[in-house]
Amino acid sequence: MQENKLSSLLKLRGEITKPIRLALLSGWMLLFLIFWIFSPMKALPTPTEVLLALRRMFAEQHLLYHLVVTLKLNIVGLVYATVVSLLISYLGTLPLFYHLNRAVQLLRYIPFVGFNLIFLTLFTIGFPLKVAWLTTGMSFFLVTGMTAVIESIPRMKYELAQVLGYNGWQTFYTVVARPTLPHMMDIVAQNAAIGWVMITSIETYARTEGGIGAQIYQYSSTNNLAEVYGLLMLIGLIAAVEDAIFVFLRRMLFPYSTLAERA
Repeated sequence: MQENKLSSLLKLRGEITKPIRLALLSGWMLLFLIFWIFSPMKALPTPTEVLLALRRMFAEQHLLYHLVVTLKLNIVGLVYATVVSLLISYLGTLPLFYHLNRAVQLLRYIPFVGFNLIFLTLFTIGFPLKVAWLTTGMSFFLVTGMTAVIESIPRMKYELAQVLGYNGWQTFYTVVARPTLPHMMDIVAQNAAIGWVMITSIETYARTEGGIGAQIYQYSSTNNLAEVYGLLMLIGLIAAVEDAIFVFLRRMLFPYSTLAERA
């Protein structure tokens, strides 16, 4: 029995129990902590230094305020980008909007700095400008992923809907929208990480309201590495919570997708 449990750890998509999964997670975390404590890299701050830096930032540097600023930007930008991307992706199924969809996908190759002058002209400096940057930057990648999901629908399903006498709206709902919406949430969850990368750059460029990105720039420019690593750990913790929220929302909003996967 014990041998079967050990062999499942090295088996392709092997099934393991929750206690074993928890033990593996604890073991990897312990190995990482040991490596961090005894790391030969002298420039790497110790865990104690990072924890003290976090405590100092919360007590003296108003880190809670900067955290709220960044979370607000993250949530608003992600919601706007999701709505815009869903609209462009689903409209891309119509010939009229096909080339607009392709153009948006190609824009993901353009460096972000190429849009600076446009956004500075259209939006006031501050929160609206940062939301516009984040929404636009994330939408390029979201549209690409969402369109790929739609294009993966077998043509046979469209033909079946036609045989059943469905009109355009019925076909769109039963063949395109309803089956793909759970996957669209997965695409949003995956690209939320891109949003955090963009946020640090955006808040570095526009530091008028502060935020975690502005704080990282400030501490890295003065070589306060303990504070920088503390902020990075904080972002990692927020990202883990975000992933858990997306999993919960997927199960709550689209329970039929979970049943299909189990089947």
